[in-house]
Amino acid sequence: MTMSSTGHRLTAAKRYSVLACAILVSACSGADTRRQANQDFEYLKQTTKPEMVIAEGLDAPLYTQRYNVPELAPGTEDYPVGAAVDVRSPVQILALSPLVRVEEGSENVTVWFNSRSSQDDVSSQVWSLLANFLADKKVAIANLDEANHTLETDWLINQETFDEFKEVSEYELKQRYKFTLLTVASKRTVGLQVDLIDHEERLKGTKVDNQLSKGDSRRFAVQMLNLLSIYYEVDRIEGHNQETEQQKASKLKIDFVDQQHPVITLSIPFDDAWTLLPKVLSKVGMTVEDQDKLAANMLVSFDEQSDEFWLNNKVTRVELEEDDYRIQVGEIKGHTSIAFFGENKQPLSAEAMSQLFISLKDAADALRAEKVEDEE
Repeated sequence: MTMSSTGHRLTAAKRYSVLACAILVSACSGADTRRQANQDFEYLKQTTKPEMVIAEGLDAPLYTQRYNVPELAPGTEDYPVGAAVDVRSPVQILALSPLVRVEEGSENVTVWFNSRSSQDDVSSQVWSLLANFLADKKVAIANLDEANHTLETDWLINQETFDEFKEVSEYELKQRYKFTLLTVASKRTVGLQVDLIDHEERLKGTKVDNQLSKGDSRRFAVQMLNLLSIYYEVDRIEGHNQETEQQKASKLKIDFVDQQHPVITLSIPFDDAWTLLPKVLSKVGMTVEDQDKLAANMLVSFDEQSDEFWLNNKVTRVELEEDDYRIQVGEIKGHTSIAFFGENKQPLSAEAMSQLFISLKDAADALRAEKVEDEE
């Protein structure tokens, strides 16, 4: 066996182990109906028994203190009992990569990322990781606060269908999260904290009045952070694999070289990207009106499209205003960057770029699928 084949098998094994973790985590992230013990709670009805009365002339028996129930500690009087006790296994934050460290013993849900080189901008790398992870789930950035290093997501929607006793029930879970970037003295390390900020559940279209406990909110936050860790590790492993030019052409990323104004990158040279870009843009309702390859910019117009257009193109609807936009194309180390500018030559915000990126990513994937079908 050659070293290259051994390395390939090890990489595949790592990838499958990570995907196995993903399956386990996603299986835990749905509607969990097994949070309550399945026995009765008759013990809650027990009352304090009177002390045994010893008849006159008899010796009192010896008592052991072994089974005495201790007094409740201060502050625990309102802890859940009976049906309110959550019997599910506790969730743990996964640290799948050697570059990720879990913060133990903290109420906050936090992991720490370490860079290999002091030259790396680890903060930008973590923001980019987060934005690409969210885009993979088709979730846009609702608010990016550069001053406070926070990012709030748009709604993350999970839908499930339960078929029990010939009755089909539709369940929908909607959530929004806030991610906070934590900095320390070392520029090679940053922390990422996640908090659940909005939560809605619907069953058969009716909103469920379900007040989450602090423990429930933390459980969801841990699961979200674990999904991010899995995405990071799979992306890191696959980054070492050889890709075809066709695969590179359809692999778009969003890059936070500037936290406030991210750019979209492609893993192909400038000339190839310049040829590909008009095809991708046409699938998101944009028409190239003018282009100057020497100046590396394009002028495009965006027109709102019908529901049928987005459905036929298999692309998430673009939420931009109908207007003209300018695109600046650049090249760094064999990769191509794409920046979008609106009126007054101002770059699009991180929020607008994150939503547009989801649509462009869909368009690139659709083009790749069409090419595969044509070749077959």
